[in-house]
Amino acid sequence: MKVILTADVAKLGKSGEMRDVADGYARNFLIPQRKAVPASGGAYRAWQHDIASREEKRKREREEAEVAANRISSTTLTMGVKVGEGGKLYGSITAQDIADALGRRGITVDKHKIDLEAPLKTLGTYKVPVKVHAGMTPEVTIVVEPKG
Repeated sequence: MKVILTADVAKLGKSGEMRDVADGYARNFLIPQRKAVPASGGAYRAWQHDIASREEKRKREREEAEVAANRISSTTLTMGVKVGEGGKLYGSITAQDIADALGRRGITVDKHKIDLEAPLKTLGTYKVPVKVHAGMTPEVTIVVEPKG
């Protein structure tokens, strides 16, 4: 029996996939547990439409991510900070500070997507990767210099 999965099922497939399973498995487990619906009539046509719309959404997200990646890689952030003796900063520059600075430039990025291993605590120029999409990690250039 052909069924369309409505939830992820271990060793069978992910939600939205169509699978051919034994009749008893479908009737006694998948359908009563609401993990699948029979792939017939309206459900099959809706599934085909859903696949097309998902592909369209994925393509749109990828294009938006490419635009964001280009903007991020061409951006240089200059962070002015108070400096103590020996070039040590008072405080540090964190992923949140970088996300806020990018936000002021019109680039919205979640602070968890900024791949900063440790906060920046010294003066200098840094390249920090930002995860925008699967397989896309452009680097933003950050220049840490003394304020004033």
